Amino acid sequence: MEKLSYDILISLASEIARLEKEERAKLPYSANIIDDIRIKENAHSRILETLLKYAGQDNSFPVYRSFIEVLKKKCLSIKNITIKKPIIEGQKENIDILIDESPSYSIIIENKVCWADDRPEQIEKYIKNVQAHNVDNENIFVIYLTNNGSKKVTDISLTAKAKEFLDFDDPKRCRYIEIDYKNDLLPMFESVAGHIAIDKEPILYSSLIQYIDYWKGKFSMRDGDNKVNQIITEYMAEKLNINNLQDCFNVSANIELLKKALTAKQQKLMKQMLNEKVIKPLKKCYGSEYGFELLETHLKMTLVSWKNAYIYIGKSKSNTVIIGVYGKNISNTVSVILEENKYKGFDDGYFKNVILDDLDSPEFWELVDNGKFLKELKKYINEIITGLEGRKL
Repeated sequence: MEKLSYDILISLASEIARLEKEERAKLPYSANIIDDIRIKENAHSRILETLLKYAGQDNSFPVYRSFIEVLKKKCLSIKNITIKKPIIEGQKENIDILIDESPSYSIIIENKVCWADDRPEQIEKYIKNVQAHNVDNENIFVIYLTNNGSKKVTDISLTAKAKEFLDFDDPKRCRYIEIDYKNDLLPMFESVAGHIAIDKEPILYSSLIQYIDYWKGKFSMRDGDNKVNQIITEYMAEKLNINNLQDCFNVSANIELLKKALTAKQQKLMKQMLNEKVIKPLKKCYGSEYGFELLETHLKMTLVSWKNAYIYIGKSKSNTVIIGVYGKNISNTVSVILEENKYKGFDDGYFKNVILDDLDSPEFWELVDNGKFLKELKKYINEIITGLEGRKL
């Protein structure tokens, strides 16, 4: 088989997209409420929290017990956990989900299912919070929960200090655990649902079935998805004249090159648009009294007179846009002013939502391109500047 050009692959991608749209239009409507409400990361945390804390009629915590079994397969240190009366809370001390049976053990769950960025020293700070619960260090565990396992923690969040605490480099003692919905939680949910007496636990059963179907839809694993995938597979094999395993390897190599090229180009174009449509207009509007720095995950806007803080414009956990003030020495007076303007505390700062569109969506970049994002951003920047005018940070 001849080496494929980018033009052929792009043309085929367009044909497959058309075919998939046609075939999916033939499928019966999927009546999944979770699909329809388009939930974000925080909602997934609340659903998981509810399922884990469900004790059941016999107080057996069926989902949580299965969850612990999943963890035991990945972490040797967790084998001695005994479940009695776990306290399972969402957004406890800014932790997505905290499971606490102090002084026996504590489990920190950091949910990155929607690809939210790691924040500076995030996991390290969570560990410090939980250490105050009188739990021995060797019984504090950190779970990094993702969509399908492809997202990995960065040193920004899992610092050298956090790694040392969690015995990261010791396979027998390591208490940092990576799990994901596709390979770990989805099979766990299916197993739990399969062992539930429906007449005794109808609410738990129906909740699991709905959530299982939602994730199968996300991973294209529903029965209808399998049918569409088979049609597309056969169409692609015919168009590319794929007859053996080596042909598959060759196509995959070409597609990986194409994906890398597209990702690099997309990132470049995004930065160019942010610079032209946001950074330059902000510099022109606010002048030399302010400094601007566009980093990988956020924009820093600093008043020259501020020594220990800056205006933060970046991603939320749900991949939307937030704005706030970040600094390690924010005074109580400043905190009160920000809270009065409905800014919420996070790590060493305060923030509020600016744009609720997903940052990876075409809709968001349309807002950037047409100037609506800049207009909304300036409104919040002015709010912060006015509120903190004359304050030393």
